[in-house]
Formats: sequence, structure tokens, C-alpha cells
Amino acid sequence: MPTIKSVAVSAYSAPLEAPITNGLYTYTATQIVACRLELSNGISAIGWTHGEKIVFTAAEAIAAMLIGQELNAERLWARMYQPKLFGRRGLEQRALSALDIAVWDGLGKEAGMSVHRLLGGFHDSVPAYKAGGYYGEGKSLEDLQREVSGHVEGGARALKMKIGAVSVAEDLARIDAVRTAIGPDVGLLVDVNNAYDRITAEKMAAALDERDIYWYEEPLSPDDLKGAADLAGRTRTPVASGENEYTLWGFRDLIDASAADVINADAQILGGITEWAKCAHYAQAKHIPVAPHGDQEIHTQLVAAVPNGLIVEYYDNSLNRLKDVMFDQRLDLNADGSITPFSTPGLGVEIQDQAVERYRVAHSVVC
Repeated sequence: MPTIKSVAVSAYSAPLEAPITNGLYTYTATQIVACRLELSNGISAIGWTHGEKIVFTAAEAIAAMLIGQELNAERLWARMYQPKLFGRRGLEQRALSALDIAVWDGLGKEAGMSVHRLLGGFHDSVPAYKAGGYYGEGKSLEDLQREVSGHVEGGARALKMKIGAVSVAEDLARIDAVRTAIGPDVGLLVDVNNAYDRITAEKMAAALDERDIYWYEEPLSPDDLKGAADLAGRTRTPVASGENEYTLWGFRDLIDASAADVINADAQILGGITEWAKCAHYAQAKHIPVAPHGDQEIHTQLVAAVPNGLIVEYYDNSLNRLKDVMFDQRLDLNADGSITPFSTPGLGVEIQDQAVERYRVAHSVVC
């Protein structure tokens, strides 16, 4: 088994063309922290997560624990997690996630297999939905309709839009406008980003039950498992959650509470591919599908690997300004709106360091 010789950690920031707002927060830039492992057998392996420059600091510190160690995912994960240098959730888990994803890219390359095949390879391709429908300054209903119509014309067969930043009545008008634009045959997902209290969440749920909505994502605080379970038990619209769970144990509690019908486990947040696979299999045992939040370049490999993989989130360049320049290959939608994981060893993409150098705001090599 090869050992890890060095770890390069880089932080990138690319301004969006215009700010985008969800139920709680306005984003002005795409911010990524990427890691590159150099192995003793000459393999170079990559992983990345989203987060501000402070995630870079955490990743740099944790990376030092990997030097000289064999490329063993479980051992390395325990070695990174147990010291808890920056706490047990949040910042530390994002940094650890990027490093663990790089470990799996290396394992795939060492085995000559894609991560998809390494984890089981259950599906050849999986459905995808186009993320979008954010709020924007001066963005009218007509602007929103033009946006979603463009996604459908581009091949999307399911779309997600943001709600929660305005009144229920205003958001219902937005939902109805989108449905008019995309027609009855395109799946429509709505995402609150935890913006509602229980009363508002119930009010919106009742209205969504009268509409054809694929799922109702994160209506309540991620800490309100009781409220989420009550809501999921009453609404006919499937409730999706888990984007803000940072550990396997958090997903155990979420699933055991029956607080979600669909699990949005994000490998870039919860501790990487090592923990994502455990969450997916725990959900499988409870007959719950997994549909990750986060980058398609990683999650297509994972959703396609497991029997309960449901659908992949797909970001275009308007939401991820680094997507089209960072990687050497584009992962595009198929004609039927599905997506197929790359079959080349590892994740199937490489970071083009020179292409993204102008967006780099921090860099360090640990050896």
C-alpha cells in the first residue's frame, strides 16, 4: 500500500456574476478548499470542499497527520477525526472531508477503478436535478421563468428552487410561476434552507400538498428533529434533510427520528466518502433513499454506487464559478436528464492548477 509523501492545500475564491440568496443567506463568491495528496508510488490524488479561507487553515493542520501514513481510508479517517483540533462538527468536518475524498481518489487510482465501481457500482447512471431558482435583487417572476425554462431547454428533467426568504404567499406565486414555465412533466423541488419556524413550515406544507412537488427540503432548523418528524409524518410531500448533518451519528439520529423521507448527505461536509458510504447504507437498511447536496463531480460517483441512490444535484457555472475552469473534464447531463459517472480511475477528474491559479487566495504544502 502506498504512503502519503505530501499534501498540498489551496483555497480559491471566484466572485459570482451577481449575488444569489437562499432562505437565509446571500452568496457573493464560490469558495473552495482543495487538497492534493502525493503518494509514494507517484499517484496524485485530489479532494475538495466548499468553505471560506478558515477551512484552509483547518485542512492544513489536519493534513500534517497524514504524512508517512499508508493509504488506508478507515485508519486515516480515525487519525484525522479523533484529535478534534477544531471541534466535532462544522469547520473540522469540512476540512477532513476534502482530505478523505482525496484518499478515495487515490484508492481508486491505485486499484485502477472509479470510485463508483470501488463502492459497488449499482447504477450505470442516475437521475439529476438542476439547482437554481435563487432570489436576486430585482429578479422578477418573468426572470425566474426565463431561468428555469433555460434549464429545461438545456436538458434538465428536474429543477430545484429556493423558498423561505419571503412570505408563504409570495413563494407560492414563485412556485406556481415556475410550474407554468416548465410544464407538468418536469420534477420541481423546493428548498427552504432551514428558514421556517414550525407554524410557517406547516402552512407551506399544506400548500405544497396541493401541488406536485418532488420534495420539500430542510423546512426547519437541523436541530429540531421532533418538529421535522412531526412535519414529515403529516405532509404528503416528501421531506428531504441532512445537508447540515456533519457526522454519521447525526444521520443515525435524523433517520431514527423519522425526520426525513430523503437523506441529503453531503460527502463534502460530513467527513468525506468514508462516512458518506456508512450513512447511505444505514439509510438503505431503513428503506430511505439518499440524494446528496453538493458537487456533481463527487456525488455522481456515490449516488450511482449504492442501491438507494435517488438523484444528483447539478450546479452550473452561475452557481459554481470555478466548475468550468477547475476540472479537466465536464460532467454533463445526458439527453434524458440523467448523469453518468466517469469510468476512469478515482473520481475521474483532475484539478487544472494553472487554470485556477488566478483565483487562489492561499496555498501550502505539508510534507
